[in-house]
Amino acid sequence: MLKKLALIFSWFTLTGLSVALLFVLIYQKNQINYLTRVGPALVAQSIPIDNSVNGQVLGVSINDMRPYLVSNFLKGTKLEPYSNYMVEISDNYGLDYRLIPAIAMKEGGGGNAVPESAHNSWGFENGSTRWESWEEAINAVGKTLKTRYVDRGLVTPEQIMAVYAPPQLLTGGKWAKDVNHFFSKMESL
Repeated sequence: MLKKLALIFSWFTLTGLSVALLFVLIYQKNQINYLTRVGPALVAQSIPIDNSVNGQVLGVSINDMRPYLVSNFLKGTKLEPYSNYMVEISDNYGLDYRLIPAIAMKEGGGGNAVPESAHNSWGFENGSTRWESWEEAINAVGKTLKTRYVDRGLVTPEQIMAVYAPPQLLTGGKWAKDVNHFFSKMESL
């Protein structure tokens, strides 16, 4: 009888701990989702935000999961090796870390759908802009997004689309929908 009571007590204890852990994980995921949704709006209002995500992989502490999320999102593309740099440039210019890779995927398949010599996966000047390297391109894209869009209050894909891809306004805003879809893919990796 004592063994049965001990088993029942153990089962309830472990179940309770599992449920508590599940709630903690859901809460953390919701906090991350909240920051990624409101982060651009906070940047536009010049309110400082913590744009980092913490985690642990294979026993190694990771203070910022964003490069890992971007790398997984860009897996198999020419831009995958530049994931850390995209996050760094995004931070330098106060951009949502998902914006540069999402536009690169939308406009140029993460670099796979554009000539290597152009380094223009963002469709700048309808694809005619050329840069000497991916690093130069990523920096120029970040600076342009900051000065021509974010500094003017255009922070969401819908707002950016009106200037970046205005013909898309006439077709139901597919550009912004695709960029938002890529945002969500980076959140769910």
